Amino acid sequence: MKVLFILLSLLSGSFAYAESLDFRDIIQNRKDVKYIKLAYITRKGENLASIYKRFVRDDSIISKSEGMVEKTILSNPTIKTWDNLPPKKKLLIYLDVEYIDLDKVTKYNEKVAELSKRLKEALMKKRAAAPKTSGWRGSLFYMASYGKFTQDNPKLANITFLQNSPLSLGLSTSYYPENSNFSIASSLYFSYLLAAASNLGADNIRVPTEIGGNIYGEYRFTTKNFSGYAGIDYEKFTTFSLEGIQAEKKIYFDENSVFYLTVGAAKKVKIYKWDFFAKLSLSQSIASSRTPGFSGATGDTPFTGNKILFYLFRRVNDKFFAHTLFKYHWMSGPSDITTLRLGVGFGYLLF
Repeated sequence: MKVLFILLSLLSGSFAYAESLDFRDIIQNRKDVKYIKLAYITRKGENLASIYKRFVRDDSIISKSEGMVEKTILSNPTIKTWDNLPPKKKLLIYLDVEYIDLDKVTKYNEKVAELSKRLKEALMKKRAAAPKTSGWRGSLFYMASYGKFTQDNPKLANITFLQNSPLSLGLSTSYYPENSNFSIASSLYFSYLLAAASNLGADNIRVPTEIGGNIYGEYRFTTKNFSGYAGIDYEKFTTFSLEGIQAEKKIYFDENSVFYLTVGAAKKVKIYKWDFFAKLSLSQSIASSRTPGFSGATGDTPFTGNKILFYLFRRVNDKFFAHTLFKYHWMSGPSDITTLRLGVGFGYLLF
C-alpha cells in the first residue's frame, strides 16, 4: 500500500504553486496507491464529515473505523474534537481512492492552483515594491527649525537670541551588506540661520551658514529589535566675538569647527498607533578649532563640549517621509554656549 501526497494548500505562511493534476491518470497508472493525502486549511464551521463531502462521492457512507479517517485523526494529534474545527487550521487529510470523486478533487485542485498562482504573483509584486534589505539607500531631506542660543562670558558680554533656520537641506546615504547585521550610514547638510530676536539691539541678524555631516557604523540586534551605532560627527558653525562686541560695539563672528565622537541607539516605536523610527545619541567633542573674526582678539581657544540629539522618522508612502528632531549643545571655551533647536521637515527617498 502506498500513499500519494498532493500539496493543495498554503503551508507554514508561504505558498506552493500547485499545478493542476490529472487524478484519473494517477490512479489508473499507479495501482498500488491506496490513499491520497491532501494538505488542507479549514473554513469556519467545518467538521471532518463536511471536509470529506468535498472530495468523496455523494453516495459514500464513511464511518469512523474507515482507514482514511483513522489515518487523518492520527496525523493531526493537536485536534481534540473534529465536530467543530477552528478556521484556518492546517490539516493533513487522507482520502481512500475507492471513495474519491475525481471531479470534485480535480475541481478543488484547479481552484487551489489558480489561487496559488495569484498569491505567487501578488507576493512577487510585493517583494519588488518592498524596500531593499541590502545594498545602497539614499534620500534628500528638508527641515525648518526654531531654537535658542546663549553665549556668556561674565567679563565680556552675555548674548541671548532666538535662532530660526527656515532652510536646512541635506543628503543621507547608507549601505547594508547582504546577510549582515552591520551597516554604514552618513549624511551631509547645510542650514541657513537667522536670528529672529536678540539682546544686541538688532533683529534679523544674518548668521553665516552652518554645515554638518557624520558617518556611523551600525549594528542591528535582531533579538532585541534595536540598533546601536557609533561614529564621527562634524559641525562648522559661528559664535559671536564677544571681544569685538565689547571693544567696538559691532557684531563680529568667530568660525568654529568641531569633531565629535557619537554613540547612539535606534529603535522602532509606536506613538498614538503610528509607527516611528526613533534615534537618540550623545556626542563628545574630540577635536575643535576657532578662527576669530575680530582682528584684535587675544586668542583662538576653541570650544569643547557635548550635544544630545533625539530624532523621529515616519514614512508617509513609498517615496516620502516626515521627520523631526530635538538637538541641545552645551560647550565651554572663551565663553559658555548653549543651543537648543527643534526642527520639523520632510524628505524624499531616492533609492
